[in-house]
Amino acid sequence: MVVVPSTLDAVTVHAEGALCTRLAAVPSDNGRLPRQVRIAGLPLGLRTGSLRAAVLKGPQGLQVRDIRPAYDVRLPPETDLPAEQRALEEAKERLNTISSELVRLRQEVSTLQKLKPSFPPRKKDEPHEPRESALTAILSLAGFLDSELTALHTRQLELERQQRDATEEVELRQRRLEEGSSAVRGQRAQLYRAAIITLSEVGPADEAAQLALEYAVFGARWVPGYDLRMPRTLDGGTLRMRASIIQRTGEDWSNVRLALSTANLERRADVPELKALRIGRRQPPPARSGWREPPPGLDELFVGYDTALPRKPSRPEPRLERRPREPVMAAPAEEPMPQGGLLMEGAAAAAPMPMRASQSMPSVSAPMKSAPMLAAEAPTGSSFRAGGAPPPPPAPGAAPAPPKMKSANFMKRRAVADEAPMEMMKEESALEFEDSDGYGDLDSLGGGGPADTRAQPTGLEPAVDLLDYGSLELGGVDQPGQRGRLQPQSEDKSRELLMLLGVHVRVDVFALVAQYEHTAASVQYAALPAWSVPPRQSTPHFDYRFDVETRVDVPSDGVWHTVPVFSAPVGLSAEYICVPSMEPRAFRTVKVENRTPHALLAGPVDITLGDEFLMTSPLPTLAPGATQRLGLGVEESIKVSRNTRFDEASGGVFGGANVLTHHVCVELANRTAQRVTVEVLERVPAVPSAAEKDIKVDEAEVRPAWSKRALLPGETPVEGERAWKVTLQPGEAQTLNATWAVRIPSSKMLVGGNRRT
Repeated sequence: MVVVPSTLDAVTVHAEGALCTRLAAVPSDNGRLPRQVRIAGLPLGLRTGSLRAAVLKGPQGLQVRDIRPAYDVRLPPETDLPAEQRALEEAKERLNTISSELVRLRQEVSTLQKLKPSFPPRKKDEPHEPRESALTAILSLAGFLDSELTALHTRQLELERQQRDATEEVELRQRRLEEGSSAVRGQRAQLYRAAIITLSEVGPADEAAQLALEYAVFGARWVPGYDLRMPRTLDGGTLRMRASIIQRTGEDWSNVRLALSTANLERRADVPELKALRIGRRQPPPARSGWREPPPGLDELFVGYDTALPRKPSRPEPRLERRPREPVMAAPAEEPMPQGGLLMEGAAAAAPMPMRASQSMPSVSAPMKSAPMLAAEAPTGSSFRAGGAPPPPPAPGAAPAPPKMKSANFMKRRAVADEAPMEMMKEESALEFEDSDGYGDLDSLGGGGPADTRAQPTGLEPAVDLLDYGSLELGGVDQPGQRGRLQPQSEDKSRELLMLLGVHVRVDVFALVAQYEHTAASVQYAALPAWSVPPRQSTPHFDYRFDVETRVDVPSDGVWHTVPVFSAPVGLSAEYICVPSMEPRAFRTVKVENRTPHALLAGPVDITLGDEFLMTSPLPTLAPGATQRLGLGVEESIKVSRNTRFDEASGGVFGGANVLTHHVCVELANRTAQRVTVEVLERVPAVPSAAEKDIKVDEAEVRPAWSKRALLPGETPVEGERAWKVTLQPGEAQTLNATWAVRIPSSKMLVGGNRRT
């Protein structure tokens, strides 16, 4: 078997989980390719049922025949403590040298700063008259001081920077030395998964073959986001889609081709089998491919063998005398057994191994070996523990019977397609005695015990474990009812073989797997970025895949990382909306039209006007060709004011009705430097036609004319809503007037009080 290196090439992140693709090159040895290759370094949480392999490049006829999951242990290189100690001493020496030079330099600067021109003292008989000063000498001294101090200050700044770097280097070397001296090699052993690929036999091959390995992992999520950049004039712009990704899969995604999918990784996508409707005689349904019923007369093939086999004399059943249970004395052991977990000799063990009867019941005088046997702990209340002494013998006069144990609750093999990634790591229950004295038949655990009573499938629907052909074996002649038939491989045999493989490193597999599951599950509880919507919520009825334009890096650190996806060609048109009855302000909005062939999912949009970040706004899901409105905040340069007047009068031929007249005047002023289009919204009273037929609302005078507002998909209609669309030039002002009258019969008016509330 050849171990080949591999590189992570592509990752498809689903709503929960990811699908990874690795590339591996298989070299040829003397013109021939190996039959089996091993790809190591796979993450611990890969789903074994998701392993797929294909040949991308190779000689004619090269195919993948089989792929099996396995375990692998990697030991990081030991820290060279003497080298780290020498590096620490060199760093300290360099720091001392720089510090000494810096102290000397500061003293020199202080000395130069004290240097000043001086004059000789006056004599007693010298008259007090001004002396002639040597101006040239004073200027020369000042120039000398200036040039020298400039050079010294420059050198001082450089030494201070070198001192900071040297201090950080000393701290780094000290930490590395402490970590290296306190680390334990067994604790730093890392458990990985591996894949064993079997290739078909081909002829001579001069060039290497290239394989692609695909597997699914949990612990990854993504949410969409957008970046909208527009000029301050709001005439156009660009919208780029981006994705926030978080992953704790156990491997860093470095320089990978990334794709984002809204589909669920756990959803099955099998092609449905359509049943054909035929006219004619009824025919039996075709047999499922890959399964054949055992041939008829299979049991008669072993009649001659059973006849020639000598029969063993039957022994009478012993009569056991009941006696109260006594405490169990534990036998001495060379090494302490683990509690709760499982320590093994060999990291290639893929699952816990059941105990043999000969291993689980040693004599009291002989110590129990801790390797390569696994330690299994009995449940609370059991009368026997692994590594302890057997129960006391029966009373005198009673023939001792060999112990009879219940079969352990071993794992049942599941279909490869439905196997969860960590279900091979469930700890098994310990062995228990069946009767109160703890005695039974020891031969039931040996190789010549009774046959497996697993029922064979009848008809054309075999059990799922019988379709895993790689784990089937042919029953032997000493297994009545199973001989000559294919059956799932015995659990103890496969585990014993795995125990003989691997390096001799003590690894707590269950603790590592449980730690990985906890780490991967923490991704589901990570807080989402602001305004973010999970893809399954924004796309409940369809799935789509987005391919990232460039290769990206996403480390496995459990932190949200933003990567650019693609530039979305959308139509952007700016509009201003004003509802003066609610607030006398104009709001900026942008109509976003999706001109891409795929949907834009709901998520936050970071809006930038020019070179200034404006705000973050939520964007709803946009189907291809759909249009949605995106708010950009208040436009302070558009002034809005609203004035109202109310009149009440009697109307009708005999004055039998009251007329309530409303006058509304809206004034707009454009203080911006560009042409703007403002949509002003008003609402007239709406009368239910079925409830009040006598109440009428008449729109008397509207200047300029208004119309009913055109709604975008997702907007809620408002009854009685009217809209003006006004275009204003820079510096232009315009007045909007509207008058409507509400005619109410006098019999339905309130008498007294505030009738307008």
